[in-house]
Amino acid sequence: MDRHRPDIEYDAYGSDELAEIYDVVYADRDDGAFWAALAPEQGGTLELACGTGRVLLPLARAGHEVVGLDLSPAMLARCRSKLAAEPAEVRERVRLVQADMTAFDLGRRFALVTSPFRGFQHLTGVADQLACLGRCHAHLAGGGRLVLDLFNPDPALLYPGGGSDGEETAETVPWTGGRTIRWWGHVYGYHRARQFNQCEMVYEIIEADGAVRRLTERFPMRYLFRHEVEHLLARAGFAIVALYGDYDRLPYDDDSPELIVVARPIA
Repeated sequence: MDRHRPDIEYDAYGSDELAEIYDVVYADRDDGAFWAALAPEQGGTLELACGTGRVLLPLARAGHEVVGLDLSPAMLARCRSKLAAEPAEVRERVRLVQADMTAFDLGRRFALVTSPFRGFQHLTGVADQLACLGRCHAHLAGGGRLVLDLFNPDPALLYPGGGSDGEETAETVPWTGGRTIRWWGHVYGYHRARQFNQCEMVYEIIEADGAVRRLTERFPMRYLFRHEVEHLLARAGFAIVALYGDYDRLPYDDDSPELIVVARPIA
């Protein structure tokens, strides 16, 4: 992945504490039923950028076989810790792999390959995007499906001052031990020629005694438009089966918050 380029700042998902915080701040994300409805009864699911198992573990509990792939040791360690607390039959349905989503070979094929919650958008260059899609193609069984969960780009947010972000959008969630997390994200770098924003997440930890400290993480977020995604998928040997605009599977349109793409391999 091109996260190692000197002009791209990437220091996200790098500690055990940040992995735990990720689980807390995204605990109420509303995409679980969407992924559950897509999970195949046979053939298994490969989830790219599985992180702490937010999507993966509920699927395994529901009886589905899932292989989770992620590059972050800290996120996978958190997932393994949670998995260890599950019953044996759930643990047996899960395999976790540390690997780059642009260069992996698992030696098998799947009925479904997914990239939930913007994972694919951490790939900022076309070469990496095509490499990832090529690996997805090689790991899909005949009749299999690829699902990419992207956000629908709002042009207003691609320029400084064009939208609402930063501390004024902060949310607060309770944590363990009487602690509270106040968190927000903001864009601090706009790279329109290369079609990505440099983003920072800020987590303000209020300890039980009132002491306050901050943790931050930075990463690039590539934005993709609908027809650009169609061309990428065509180059990688896919045809689009469906386009959804949200997790209720409503059709994609101008005002959709999401750009969820379902594709099948054709070559």
